[in-house]
Amino acid sequence: MFRTNGLPIFVYPLTLLAICILAIWRGGRYERAATFGLLGAWAVTVVAYRAPNLPTEYIVLVADLSLLALLIWVALRSPAWWPIFAAGFHLLAILTHLAKDLDRQLGAWAYISAQIIWGYLLAISIGVGSWRHPAFRLADVEAPADAGATRR
Repeated sequence: MFRTNGLPIFVYPLTLLAICILAIWRGGRYERAATFGLLGAWAVTVVAYRAPNLPTEYIVLVADLSLLALLIWVALRSPAWWPIFAAGFHLLAILTHLAKDLDRQLGAWAYISAQIIWGYLLAISIGVGSWRHPAFRLADVEAPADAGATRR
């Protein structure tokens, strides 16, 4: 079985599948949009790496930038906090890739480890947002009606 930094290679796809099921079950439209955006970017990346004679690096860059744009859009629209973390983790993944391109001395182990960490943290932040989504619906119902009122 192939391994990446000690984890079997099937762990990340199973994590994405679990996040997708959780988003469909408990999440709202923003959680589902982020989940399907993440699944789409992951699928494009897998296809780009397996297809011969394609500009893999550019295809992956477009997929990552598209996912970042979606996550930023979700962060600007959603009342929840999780999209800010999700967009931040994905931005760190893109910056890690750019750092590898700028500094060829960066070791492969450090680069791959960072990408794995950012990928899991992105998926976990979407999962936490999906799990907590009903709490946000309940908070909207119980919000004070008076303008300028504060909670205690």
